[in-house]
This record gives sequence, structure tokens and C-alpha cells, in this order.
Amino acid sequence: MCKGILFRIFLVLLFYLCKNVAGTPNMVSISVVGHTGPMVEGTWYELRCDVQKVAPDQLLTVRWYKGQTLLTDTSFNDSIKTPVDKSATYWIFANTTDDGAEYRCEAVLRQRQAGPQPPTTEMSEPLLVTVYCNCPVVLQPPAVVVEYGTSVSVNCSTSKPHFGMAWEVSQGAVDPQEGVQLITWNVPRLEEWDIKPLCYINIKNQTKPDKRHLPVIVYKTPDNVSISIVNHTGPVTEGTQYELQCDVQNVAPVHRLTVKWYKGQTLLTDTFFNDPTKTPVNRFATLQISPSRADDAADYWCEAELRLGPAAPQPPTMKSDPLHITVHYGPEISDCPEYVWLKEGENLEGYCSVTGNPLPEPRWLKAGKPIDPTSPLRRTENRHNYTMYINEDTRQHLMVFVMYGPEISCRKHITVLENEEVEPNCTAEGFPPPEVTWFKEEQRVYFPQRMQRADAGKYVLVAVNNSTSNHTLEIEVQYSPSDIMGLNDQSVTQGSKVDLNCTSSAWPRPDYEWIYHPEPNVRIVSEDGVSKLSIASASGNNTGTYTCIASNTLGKTNLTVRVDVQGAEALCPLIVNPSHVVLEYRGSVVVECNTSVSPSDLHWEFLNHRVNNGTLLVNSSQFKNWDETPRCTGKFIGLDTCTKHVDITLYKTPDNVSISIVNHTGPVIEGTQYELQCDVQNVAPVQLLTVKWYKGQTLLTDTFFNDSIKTPVNQSATLQISPSRADDAADYWCEAELRLGPAGPQPPPTMKSNPLNITVYYKPVINKGKLPATMPVFWGYPEVLVCEAEGHPSPVISWTSTRAEGGNLTITVATIENDGVYNCTATNSAGTDIVSVKVVMKEDYLPVVAGFVALVVVATSLIFICIYSIYYKNKKTGTYTVEGANLSAQNGNIAQNGKDHSIPMKKLSQSTICA
Repeated sequence: MCKGILFRIFLVLLFYLCKNVAGTPNMVSISVVGHTGPMVEGTWYELRCDVQKVAPDQLLTVRWYKGQTLLTDTSFNDSIKTPVDKSATYWIFANTTDDGAEYRCEAVLRQRQAGPQPPTTEMSEPLLVTVYCNCPVVLQPPAVVVEYGTSVSVNCSTSKPHFGMAWEVSQGAVDPQEGVQLITWNVPRLEEWDIKPLCYINIKNQTKPDKRHLPVIVYKTPDNVSISIVNHTGPVTEGTQYELQCDVQNVAPVHRLTVKWYKGQTLLTDTFFNDPTKTPVNRFATLQISPSRADDAADYWCEAELRLGPAAPQPPTMKSDPLHITVHYGPEISDCPEYVWLKEGENLEGYCSVTGNPLPEPRWLKAGKPIDPTSPLRRTENRHNYTMYINEDTRQHLMVFVMYGPEISCRKHITVLENEEVEPNCTAEGFPPPEVTWFKEEQRVYFPQRMQRADAGKYVLVAVNNSTSNHTLEIEVQYSPSDIMGLNDQSVTQGSKVDLNCTSSAWPRPDYEWIYHPEPNVRIVSEDGVSKLSIASASGNNTGTYTCIASNTLGKTNLTVRVDVQGAEALCPLIVNPSHVVLEYRGSVVVECNTSVSPSDLHWEFLNHRVNNGTLLVNSSQFKNWDETPRCTGKFIGLDTCTKHVDITLYKTPDNVSISIVNHTGPVIEGTQYELQCDVQNVAPVQLLTVKWYKGQTLLTDTFFNDSIKTPVNQSATLQISPSRADDAADYWCEAELRLGPAGPQPPPTMKSNPLNITVYYKPVINKGKLPATMPVFWGYPEVLVCEAEGHPSPVISWTSTRAEGGNLTITVATIENDGVYNCTATNSAGTDIVSVKVVMKEDYLPVVAGFVALVVVATSLIFICIYSIYYKNKKTGTYTVEGANLSAQNGNIAQNGKDHSIPMKKLSQSTICA
């Protein structure tokens, strides 16, 4: 029996070995290298045949065909045994005989002696060649593929002059025609299988006509395709050779036929035909198979396909009905170990697989007696022999071991102290005797051991025989809090978020406490053993120290860190009232220091003394110098020690304020620069002193001081002036004021100087309004020139004429001797002013002018009277009298008639003429 099984296995292995060594190609294709479309007559072209995934390539031969004619073959000598892609090439010279020809290549895999016979072949699809030539005959289309009994139509055309063109063909011939450039071969129903149409043209001046053959493929699809096993019916036997036959009925042309073999959906191989018969025939193909048990219930089928080329219509393929096979194979016992280890309660069902077709019915025996293999086994049945029996030739013996356990006895939780030595009290029983191992986090550990805090956790006791049991023991190691981790000083910008994480390793888990200065933006959250103190939008109030304390029942630890908020002033919760004191020298004041935060210490420091309360009496008489500053210092939880001081302004009013002219006494001269000086005696502090300058009640300017001296000093201020005559008898004075601010006395303390009265000397100025530059004087009339001048002291006025007296120059009777230039001079101690007057003598023409005017008036009156007498005498007559006409006392130029009316007049005088 065993020899038969081994022989069958050998055959199967040999079959698959041969199949794998001789790997048939996946695909075979033919193409033109570097060219597509029609070929040109007289040109060389390279054909390439691509064979994909073939092995071994030294057994490969590529055959080249033109139609049904074998042209040549190509062999390969490479030693590569794995599947590779291979290519072969073949050169052709295109001519008109190639037009419409079909080229094919065939991959032939020669088998070794152990391989299947005959050799495996794979044929490419045909390559239809169209050759363009310089001949004048053009066919469109150049080749046709047509189903038998259908219509066909092809045009034959030319561009050259001719004396007749025709189609020469056995069906649908076209007689020679002249005067046309195109004729059509048209057959409504093509019924010739080997038809060879020819179009020819009789070209003028040529002895022979030009011809062009039309390649025609007439095809017919099969009537029926069927598959069968040659000389056999019914089930097949594993390992036996059978021949499948595929019958294809009434198909044409045969050389275009391909039969494809399938098992299920897997393509097994192709069968090609080289028969040149073009009429419909019946053909069959065969395939050798050697079924195995894996082929049981498999479907074999075949498919007939006509390969008409890529440019031709693709007729539908025809498939056979599937051939369903049943494979019979003898009984076998497999997967049956010599020793079987079963867990208690399991059974023998499923052990020792039985195969065979038809399926055998095995029996289980124990000590020669039948048993039920589905019955559960107990630990009492350990180490017994069992037999699976089919027949005398097919049986299998087993030794059965019944396993149980392991069963573990152990607590689930123990608590120990750090550094305590521990060995768990745990046991395990079972068959086979289990091996006991302790694990922690998948790492093996050994007991006893001295426990540390890192050793706390879950320990797994694994007991292993042929099965595995485990038990988890949690060991709790208690220890006091370790040093705090994750807490560090931080320096952040204002407005940032700050997180302080405080964590300490301890068991039991520690409780956390924070010591810090509380603020509304501080929040504490404890989660997963970490206490987080978060500061939202940090400000100066959050600057300070933060202490985290971690504690449990075994101890405690703490850590203090600092948070600095950059760009923000740290909080100092001291309130000093008043914060600014203005204190007069030898005065005293009480100041208070308070806080809203509970401090650990609050005290005053002043004059090298410490006062441990919030109230301080400041007495300026105790000052050793004038810049003493009381300081209040406080210490707070979580905040820096901070200090606030009282800003004390100690002042003293001046003893005296005086004003004077620097390096000068007596009157001042107009236009001269003088310096006024205001002296302030014994005043403090100087930087708060202001000297105000006044002229009368008008504030001129202020003088400020930048000295940092705080003790009383004498200080002077100066003012530059340049007096004018308007300043004569003016009072200048200065006022010292201490600018002590709103905290000082109101109004601020001031002290005025006595007024400085000044006398201003200024040179004379002659009144030119009374002295014209040119003075006309009429002959025989008197004239007076008046010279007036203003100055301080009062000026002395003189004329260059000997007739000058005081400020007046009098000409009694104007003569030629008075003509010329006269100088008026005004002089005092401040200076001199001179004005020149030119006197010009004039004739008096007034009497002559007056006489002439009177004569004109009289003549005009007479003419008017005459005209009036002639034209108006009869109409209106009357008399007009001016009575009592006198010059007006109020206006010398107006005459009064004693009534209510006035008469305009011009008074002529020497003075007005001269003007």
C-alpha cells in the first residue's frame, strides 16, 4: 500500500517539476520596429516577435511565417532558467507582392525527454501588411475581411490618364471603362471562398497594364463547438492519462482558427492550425491531461476563435459546454501523528484525516474494541493506544496522552514595603508537570527578590505543559515621595500662559499642596498623579515663588521654583499713605504702611532704626541730611520681599529775595543791554524753585533750576533787558516760588523782591511833522519856522540862523537874503538830532489872479443879463439882494447873510498860499 502511495506522489511531483521547468509563454506578439501604418515599396523593414515570460529560453525557437509559408526560425542559447522576456527580429523588403500579406511568428518550446509531447507552441496574431507603391492603381480599402454571404465594396482609382480601367474577378467583375478615374467592385452577397480580385489600368504609352491585387479573407464562424474525453465516459482515475478532444464544426478559413483550452477560468493552452484550406471544414484539437484529486469536480471547456487581424471585424467566439469530471482516488489516512496530546474533555474527532473518492468510512478501536471518537477523554485515560481502521491495508495507530491543568493556586494582591524581600506563595499542578515562570512586562523575573519602587506592578505566573495557564499577581510596593520632577523656574513674557507641573513618584499616591500668592488667574488641577498649576495671561502679580509639596503616609518632599514675568512690574502689595509728603523744614508728619495680604513680616526702616509696626512719625528736625527716605518692607508668601518708600520733599522758604542791575547804578540808556539779577537767599530744594520776572504787573518770563542740591542754598537768576523810552519810570521786580505740587501747600509759598524803579535816558527826536523839508516864502510876507523835540533829559534846540530864538525861526519880511537851508539841532546827554529845512522865495501872483477872475465874472454877468432881458422880460421879472453878508466867525471860508443860508467862500492868506 505504501509503495503505491509513494509512486503516485512521485508521478505528481514529476509532473509539476516538468511543468515548472518548461514555462510556456504568457503572450506572443508581432510588430514592425519603429514604424506604423502602410509600408512603402522598395524599403527594408524590421519585424520583431516578443515572447513574454518563457523558460528556459535555451529550449525556445521562434518561427516566422508569411501566410502559411515558413520563412525561417530563430533559436536562443542563453542558460537562464527563470521566466524572461525574449525578442527575435526578421528583416523584409517591401514590394507589391507583400501588399495584403499576413506575417506571423510562433514560439515553440522544445520539451526535455520527461516533458509532455509534442512541443508547446504559442502563435501571435497575424500582422496584415499594406504596401504603398508608385503604381497608379489605388485600392480603398487596400484589403478586406468579409463574412461569407455578406456584401463587399472596394474602390479602385487612379490619377493618371488611361484608355480603360476594370475589375477582373470571378464574382462581380467590372468591364473596362474609359473617361473615369474610379470604378467600384461591389458584390451584394459574396459566395466564393478563394476569390482573388484584380484591378488593372491601361496607361497610355505603356505596353503593359498596371495591376493591383485585392487581398480578401472570407470567413465563417463555427456551427458548433463541443468537448469530450476520447474513448472514455464516466469518472476518471487519479494519475491516469486521458485525452480531451475539442470538435469545431464547419469553420473557415482553418489557418485563422485558434482553439483555447480552459480549466475553470484558467487558460491552459492554445492550439493553432496551419491547414491552408479556405472552405468550411470540421476540425478538432486534442489536449493530454492526467487528473489529480485536486481536479475533482473541475470543468474543462474549449473555445474556438478566428484570428482575422487587428484591422478586421472581430467575430464572436464560440464556447463548448463545460465537461464536468469526477476524479476517483483511493483512501488515505493523513495528518495522523504517532502521539496525540489531548486536553481533558477533548475527543479524537478531527484527528487523522481520511480522504478518498468515494469517501471511506473509518472506525476507531481501543484495545481492539470500537469506540466513539466524539466521546470526551478524561485524565484517567492518559497513555492509552488507539487505532483508526479502514481496511487491513489502511490503518493507523496512535498513543493518546490526556493533558490537564495547569491549575494555579495564588493570591491576587500583596502589599510590601520598599527594600522588603518577597517570595510569592503560589503553586501549579497538571499533566505533564507544568514549568512555572514569573514575568513582569514580558520580562522574566526570579523570586525571592528585594523589592524596590520600580518593581511594583503586575506579575504574571505562567504555568506551561502542553497547555498554558497564567495568573496575575499585583504587588504593591509602598514608598515615600521621591524628589519632585518636572518643576522648573520659568521666565515668560507678559500675557503668556504658564504651566507648572509637579509630579512625585510615591505609593500610595501623594497628595499635592501649593504655596503661592493667590491670584484670580491661577488654577490648580490634579490628574493622573500630576498636579498642574496654570497661570492664564501672566502679569506682574504672578511674579514670585511657587512651592509644591508632595506627601503621603510615609513622608513628604517639596520644591520651590520662581516665575518671572518679563515686561511687567512685580506685585508689591504694600500701601504707603501718604506716599508723597511735602514737609516744611522743622515740621513733622505721620505715615502709615498697610497691606491686604497677610505678611510674614512688616516694618519701617528710617534713620537707621527699625520700627516693627505700620505707623511712623517723621520729624524733619531729626534729619541728618535733607534726603532721608523712610522705607516700609514686607515679606509675603509666594511674593518677593518688597519695599516701598515715602517720597519726602523737605522744603524751606527763602530768607530774602532782592533785585538789582548787574554792575550798574543810576539811569539807563535806551537801547543798551542790561542784566537784571534776582538773588534768593537760603532756599531748598533748588530744583523746585521758580523765579518769576515782572515789569509792573506783567509777567515777563520764568527761570527754573536743575540743581540736585536738596539743602538750603543761595541762588541767583538773571534777565537780559534792553530798555526803551517806554520803560522810563517802570518797576521791575522778581518773585521766588517753590513748586511743591498738589501735595504741598496751596497756593505755593512765594516771596517777592522790592521793586526796581528805572529811569531811561534817550536822545532827542525832532517832530518832523511841523518842519517840512521845503518851505516856500512869498516876498514881503512874514514867516515863522517852529522846531520841537522830545528827549530825556530835556534837549537844547538851536538853529544855525542868528535870528533863531529858542525853537522858533522868525522871518519878519521875506527878502532874497532869506533864501537857503536852515538846520534845527536838538541835543541832550543821550544824543543829538538834526533836521534841515530849505526856504524858497516865491512871487505873490494872487492879486493879478483875483483881478482877472473878477473881470471874467462881470463879463459873464452882463451877457447873462442881456439874454435874460431879451427872452424872459415879458415872462418874469424880480430883484435879488444879498444883505448883511458877513464872514462867519466859525468858518472863515463861509459867508453868512444873517438868515438861515450860507455861501461857500475861499479865504486867501499868506499862510495858506505857503502851505
